[in-house]
Amino acid sequence: MDSKIDFATIIVAICVAAYAAIMLAYVAHDFGLPGAQIRRLSMAAALFLALPVALDLLRSRPDKAG
Repeated sequence: MDSKIDFATIIVAICVAAYAAIMLAYVAHDFGLPGAQIRRLSMAAALFLALPVALDLLRSRPDKAG
């Protein structure tokens, strides 16, 4: 099986993430949270979710070491 990620997959992932962010901001505004608090919480959540993905992509794999 080929594990290549193509351009369309990246575009779809970005669009889904943007749609989820818009929906969560809408719900947060309904709960009465101010914009500054929504920004801080969304940055913390993005860091919490993106850090493991970035670390997995940056680690060296023994099967690809040259």
